[in-house]
Amino acid sequence: MLLRFAFLPALVACMVVAAPAVATPKASLSTGRAGSAPAVKASVARKPAAPPETAAASPWKTARPVKAIVIGGSISMYFAGNFGQYLQHGCRNVEVLNRGKVGAGGPALARILADEVLGNPQVMAGFQKGNGWILFQGGLNSVGSPELTIAALAQLFKAAHDGSLKVAALTLTPWGSDKDKRFVGWDGLRTHRATEQVVDFVLGKLTPKQALGRRAAERASETWLPGELPALAVDLWRSPLRAGKTESLRDEKALDTTFDKSFYGKRPTEKAVLLAAARAVPQSYMDKKYRDFDHIHPNSQGHRLIASLLCQQAPEAWGCDCDVIRRAEWKGKVVPGK
Repeated sequence: MLLRFAFLPALVACMVVAAPAVATPKASLSTGRAGSAPAVKASVARKPAAPPETAAASPWKTARPVKAIVIGGSISMYFAGNFGQYLQHGCRNVEVLNRGKVGAGGPALARILADEVLGNPQVMAGFQKGNGWILFQGGLNSVGSPELTIAALAQLFKAAHDGSLKVAALTLTPWGSDKDKRFVGWDGLRTHRATEQVVDFVLGKLTPKQALGRRAAERASETWLPGELPALAVDLWRSPLRAGKTESLRDEKALDTTFDKSFYGKRPTEKAVLLAAARAVPQSYMDKKYRDFDHIHPNSQGHRLIASLLCQQAPEAWGCDCDVIRRAEWKGKVVPGK
C-alpha cells in the first residue's frame, strides 16, 4: 500500500506544499534497454534544437566559468533568498539559473531536465567542458511513492551525466508536523521511512534492490550504473536543519495500544524497535527557527544554511567562500553581512 500525500493549503502565492496525493502517475516506468536504468516514459532525451531565427537569447548573464542549474520543487523556488542565490553570492566562479517548479515530483523533475536543460540549446551552449552542474533538491512531491521517486531520480541523474553534466544533489529536508495527518500515530513512521528511503538513495547508501524494491526486477544490472548516483551528495535530512531534541518523544502508551491495528501490526518481533522509532519521529521535523509559512518550506535563514552545507563540499573550481555565505543577508537580494 502506498502512502497518500495531499496538498496543504498554500499560504504564499508562488509556493505550494511539497506532497500531493499519490495516484497512478502519468509518467510510468518501463524496462529500459539491457544494462540501462528503468526508463521514465516521460522521456529525458534532448529535444531538437530550435531554428536559429527563433532561438531565444542566452539565459546566462555573466562570464563566470561554472554554470549551474537548480532543478527541484517549490523549496528550490523560494522567493526571499533561496540556496541558489546564496551559493552564487558566495562562490565567485558560479552562475546559477533556477528551474524549480511548484508541485513537481520525481517524474516531472526528469521532464524539466529534458525540456529546459538538455533540450534547450541556449542553456547547453553556456556550459564549458567539465563545468556544467545540476543542483538538484526535490522529490518530496512524490515521496509517498518512494520507489517511483527513486527510479525517476536515477533516470534524471543518469540523463544529466550522459549529457556531460555533473549533479550535486541535496537530499530532502527535514519536514513534518503533529498537525499534518501524514504524521499522526503510526502513519508518521511510514512517512518518515519513505522520506529516508529517498534520502539514502541520493546518498548512495542503498543498493538498487533496497532502493527500488520490486522495481529492481525491471533492471538488467544489480548495481547502479555510471551516472545513476550524483557526483556530489549533501545530507540535509540529518543536518542542523533538523529539530532533534528540541522536539519531545511521542507517548509510548498511545502508540503501543494502536500497534496491532497499524501498518506494522504484523511484525510483532520488531515491536520494540518500531516503537522507539515511532516515538522519535518528531525529532526529524524541521527546526521551527528555519521554517517559513509551514513545516515543509525553509525560510531564508534555512536556505542560507543549505547553501553553507553545499559550500563545504563544493569543488575548488567553484571558488566558494563559505564564510561569505554564512554572513550573507537577504534584503530584497542577497547582500554581504557583517
